[in-house]
Amino acid sequence: MKKLIGFAGVSLMLCVVGALAEPVAVGTFPMIDRDSNDPIVKPMFDAMKAKGAGPLNIHRTIANAPEVYKGFAAFASALRQNAESPRAERELAILRTTQLKGGDYEFAQHRRIGLSCGLTEQQVDGLPDWKNKTVYNDRQRLILQYIDSMLANGTVDDPTLLRVRQVFSPKEIVELTMTSAFYTAVVQFSRAVRVEPEKIE
Repeated sequence: MKKLIGFAGVSLMLCVVGALAEPVAVGTFPMIDRDSNDPIVKPMFDAMKAKGAGPLNIHRTIANAPEVYKGFAAFASALRQNAESPRAERELAILRTTQLKGGDYEFAQHRRIGLSCGLTEQQVDGLPDWKNKTVYNDRQRLILQYIDSMLANGTVDDPTLLRVRQVFSPKEIVELTMTSAFYTAVVQFSRAVRVEPEKIE
């Protein structure tokens, strides 16, 4: 009898261990409806729809926390509006940042934006090996060097920073640095909750 109970106990334990070892289905993260009536989200989504520019899945995901989404959108707008650095340069910084951080979702979105802002396909596709490409001008190469240095160690080596300060204004440096920092956070968020890619229709 004891042997029977012992065998049953071992079998039960093996079943429990086996169940725990099975992969758990995470599923998709909930997204706010495009036609949300939330007093914070609705006007923001409506403005995007009026421009034919969204809301994208990243927006619908962050909008689960309306106040956070409001701040997110305000910061994103600040990085785009009234900037001194050319938009193409900021898009180059975004593309290199998202590439280095593994942000496939963001890279796909900003590849299209970058091309619309003046970057070429050769410049976008050449980013993994940019040091050996001749398609970038001196300012672009310095931006890429700056982003690489910043993301490698969380800081920037002195020679690179000195060169950046010689070429770019303080306002441009803040814009480029904060743009990279912002998209580092966006990638971390989208990868953590697994934001779904947009469906291609």
